Amino acid sequence: MNLTAILVISYMAVTIGISLYFRKRNNDTKSFMTAKGELGIILVIPLLFSELIAGAGTIGNAQKAFNMGLSSVWADWGLALGVFLFVILTLKFYKAMNETKGVISVPEAYKYMFDEKCRIVMLFVIFITYLILFSNQPVAVGAIIGPLFGVNETLVAWIAAAIFMLVTLSGGMRGIAFMNFMHAAIMLVGMGIVAYKAVTYAGGLDNLHAELPESYFSLTQPDLFTTVANGLGTAISMLAAATAVTVSFTSKDLRTARIGMPIAALIVAPFAICPSLIGMCAKVVMPEIDSSGALFSMAHELGAVYSGVASMAILAAVWSTAPVLMMIAATTLTRDLYKVIKPKSTDRQQLLFSRVSIVGIGVVGTFLGLTADSILDQMYGAFQIRSIVAITLLVAIFWKRVTTTAAFWSMLVGGTTAAIWFFAGNPLNISCFWPGAVLCLAILIIITFITNRNNEISPGYILYKKALTELKVNDKKKHQVENQ
Repeated sequence: MNLTAILVISYMAVTIGISLYFRKRNNDTKSFMTAKGELGIILVIPLLFSELIAGAGTIGNAQKAFNMGLSSVWADWGLALGVFLFVILTLKFYKAMNETKGVISVPEAYKYMFDEKCRIVMLFVIFITYLILFSNQPVAVGAIIGPLFGVNETLVAWIAAAIFMLVTLSGGMRGIAFMNFMHAAIMLVGMGIVAYKAVTYAGGLDNLHAELPESYFSLTQPDLFTTVANGLGTAISMLAAATAVTVSFTSKDLRTARIGMPIAALIVAPFAICPSLIGMCAKVVMPEIDSSGALFSMAHELGAVYSGVASMAILAAVWSTAPVLMMIAATTLTRDLYKVIKPKSTDRQQLLFSRVSIVGIGVVGTFLGLTADSILDQMYGAFQIRSIVAITLLVAIFWKRVTTTAAFWSMLVGGTTAAIWFFAGNPLNISCFWPGAVLCLAILIIITFITNRNNEISPGYILYKKALTELKVNDKKKHQVENQ
């Protein structure tokens, strides 16, 4: 057994061990899903960073860079920009709903801001988005470990899915947070080392400029219109991203989230350049390879040590992301489907349903991932569909006249249009964000004026402002206790 294989097996063993250590602390839904909102800055930063940098997305970033260059960074840069927008525009809303109404899912928050119908629409949007995002993760593990051990990649993907289920079921959100501290360090160091060595091996940046078309160094490929849709759509989608929302719920107070989340986003920006550079170097060194294997082919070309380092970094990214995606999807099903159908269900019953959901998500998601074509295109599509419902919330937070009827139809029509447009292959080369966003805004404005002729303040806006005031009082009390 070679050194890389030993490192990979040891790494997985440590990850599973950490999750099993926290197993006994997950005896209720709040502990399991949000770590009871007790995480400090030192855990919030790696938790969010690791969730943003998915292993499948990192592989897809290198693949896209091999084909078109640096513009592949926009998937990650869009997420980083979205975190700043989230902190500035919607963090207070979600944190207030969490602490004053006990909300622990995005659709649940939409119910309080709008109504039950909007919650149902959001349920489907969140679940489909995170199922798509999770579906890429087992496949990424298969692409790493399959060739390493000479085992069928599909079989490895299913084994990885089983391990994801075990880690998520055992560790809960607290275990995931502690695991991600280790994952983040390995990702940053590992991918940085491989990127530096790849550029050196390819003759340096000057040689990359000489060997590759000028378009490879443009940040607006394949065109400005698509680039803006990818970047802006991804950024806006973070306003309704259960990833960011869940991290805000786990943080011990508003101040912790405000400090920790932007720091995580700042770390994402330079990290995203690393797989892009590796993909571009692969284009120069081995232009005939399959682009989907650009990252690992380049690392393998550098030598066994670098191949092992790259494998560890991607595994860290996958292992830090997949459990959270499963947790988010399961939480959404539990709080916004099961609890709605069975409002008198006990906490124990909800916890059991969430655990069963994790198994179902692992099986269905892996099957979907094994039939997918482009990792990064799938991610862009998921983000842009989610961005439509985020637009509705953003407008409602700042325009206090928005009605629940207008919110429902804007989310339903805009989100459905974006989804149909994406699955139709983005006709006319127009990204699904544009038709979805235009319809969403138009319907929201027109129906609000029609249904609110008396210009009344919406009940959801009033509830939000009251919750925000209560949140500020609670945070002030917490800080007074800490300073005593």
